[in-house]
Amino acid sequence: MRGTLYGVGVGPGDPELMTLKALRVIQECDVIAVPGPDPSDSTAYKIAERTYPEIREKQILPIPTPMTKDQTLLSRNYR
Repeated sequence: MRGTLYGVGVGPGDPELMTLKALRVIQECDVIAVPGPDPSDSTAYKIAERTYPEIREKQILPIPTPMTKDQTLLSRNYR
């Protein structure tokens, strides 16, 4: 897979506070990378989904991202 990776924040938690720019980027992308092994467990994905339900129709790419400060584990996963 080749393309451009955009990092998009979904706001502080309330779907109504997601920026219009974040929504536009999500709408324009064909593939959505979501942190974690299961997008349905991702808080960020749930927020985006409530703002833009059509996200379910896009290709979702789960990205395992352990929530740890262990540099060895982080390096292994990000590689």
